[in-house]
Amino acid sequence: MYVKIQIAGVSSLDDSIRLIDLGVEGLGFTLRLPSGIHDDLTEEKARQIIAELPPFVGSVLITYITNPIEAVDFCKYLGVNTIQLHAPVEKGVMAEIKKHLPNIKIIKSVNVIDETAVDEAKKYAEEADAIILDTYDPKSGRHGATGLTHDWTISRRIVEMCEKPVILAGGLNPDNVAEAIRKVQPWGVDVHTGIENFDGSPNHQRAVDFVKNVRNIN
Repeated sequence: MYVKIQIAGVSSLDDSIRLIDLGVEGLGFTLRLPSGIHDDLTEEKARQIIAELPPFVGSVLITYITNPIEAVDFCKYLGVNTIQLHAPVEKGVMAEIKKHLPNIKIIKSVNVIDETAVDEAKKYAEEADAIILDTYDPKSGRHGATGLTHDWTISRRIVEMCEKPVILAGGLNPDNVAEAIRKVQPWGVDVHTGIENFDGSPNHQRAVDFVKNVRNIN
């Protein structure tokens, strides 16, 4: 099993190239979030970074957009090849995006709060190309980038029942990612805060360690 790696929260071309050199398959650009601009990544800056990326790299718009036309227009503006939707969306929204952008890949997030996440993942998998399992923090109200893990036994059940690729996120870091992969057996893993310093700045050594510990499982 070869586990794919996505690094979320990318905000500079230099960091992007360093991560690509490590063998990371996907770079996540967090934009149009309820909390506003993250890590000083403006939409124009993201567009410029994505335009400079080499071929075969997954450029992922991570967003809370729910309107399909807004999503289509924004994907075209940025030049991404994948969109990751973090807000709840109605049935048909992802299909509408695909109608206008047939080559775009859509990842839909599911917060693993309890057993209801299994049915939620099954529902979204009907339209999405992949499911990402994340953690909801009731204290902050955040649906991702919480630094918190969730019940991996539920995530494993979702992997077993879902016909689409499942990406595990939520509180992953260099110290726990190997255990997470062994327990959940996901198609891919995603990390954001787990490779950052306390001030939110990127920590390249933690990124190196994260990738190394994933690859040692493969």
